[in-house]
Amino acid sequence: MLEEWLDRIARREPELRVFAWLDADAVLRAAAQAPAGPLRGRPVGVKDIIDTRGIPTEYGSPLFAGRVPDRSATVVERVIAAGGVLIGKTVTAELAYYTPGPTRNPWDPTRTPGGSSMGSAAGIAAGMFPLALGTQTNGSIIRPAAFCGVVGYKPSFGVVPRDGVMTFSQTLDQVGVFAASVADAALLAGVIANRTLDARPRRPRRLALAQTSEWSECEPAMRERFLADVAALAAAGAEVEAPPLPEGFEAGLGPHRVIMAVEAYRNLGPAVERSPDLVSRRLRDLLEEGSRTPEAEYREALRERERLIAALQDWAAPYDAVLSPPALGEAPPAGTTGDPRLCTRWTLTGAPAITVPTGRGPHGLPLGLQLSGAPATDARVLAAAAWASEVLTG
Repeated sequence: MLEEWLDRIARREPELRVFAWLDADAVLRAAAQAPAGPLRGRPVGVKDIIDTRGIPTEYGSPLFAGRVPDRSATVVERVIAAGGVLIGKTVTAELAYYTPGPTRNPWDPTRTPGGSSMGSAAGIAAGMFPLALGTQTNGSIIRPAAFCGVVGYKPSFGVVPRDGVMTFSQTLDQVGVFAASVADAALLAGVIANRTLDARPRRPRRLALAQTSEWSECEPAMRERFLADVAALAAAGAEVEAPPLPEGFEAGLGPHRVIMAVEAYRNLGPAVERSPDLVSRRLRDLLEEGSRTPEAEYREALRERERLIAALQDWAAPYDAVLSPPALGEAPPAGTTGDPRLCTRWTLTGAPAITVPTGRGPHGLPLGLQLSGAPATDARVLAAAAWASEVLTG
């Protein structure tokens, strides 16, 4: 079976460029030594900002060319202990920010797969491996999953350990997974979280809509798809409501930007300052912004984040999940990673978020549905997502 995955990789990798590191012989040797476990020898792609012992982890940047860690991140150790086989390191956008790597969208290689976890999402969509790890500091799991037509799941903040993962923002960074189904996403997330995550489909009693100001900027096909999905879920028996958003939720992009810029500067600034010509102008601009931000403004952003977490807990408590679009529309052309704003607030608050594919847009590219909830309500969100996926895709 592993040979079949490697054959598919050999056929598609030259066009899609999913991998930052791939060694078929090493993969076969690792598979021969894989223990029995819940992953049962299944290949797992690992984003190239997650440490892998003895294997290059270069963060998608020449700034870290040749970096080979001497130990693996805990999430990788747990994958291997569960019988998973590290199939390769998947391409990330530069230092997990906006500047894309070479990976292309399997549905249309002239389009972006999204970012920053671009290789992980594209590899699942292309059938090159069944499971993958990624990270999200803004929209880096949900957005590429939506663009590539796969399931992307970001567990609640704190559910998955982050040691051995490149730190962009210690307040915002979250580790998550990609798969072809909600059940497989929950399986892999459970392994790296070291807990059971039940993804058996259960019809939710109540669902909420979260239509932020970006709704008017969504492409017509995305708006039509979202409304059709909502109508189908309501027809299948879920009570769907559109309550006013929590106070300050709409303005959550501001605190997120402040926290991200300041912490990125503190974590990556020293390395970038040593070799600024090796880093994109866009990232340098963010770090400069972070360096200029007053400490008081940063502290206020952190306080606002805590206030929004509490507000979201109260607002979302009556609902099994919150529905929203995962992206503004179909994947845009290559050369960008797309707009993450429809994911930002859920990342800021550390809420669980998952996207499931539900249809196609006018160019034949995937569109999906994002389900979120209050922090630490992963079980309810997963059950609702599994049910919604069954209803919307049969």
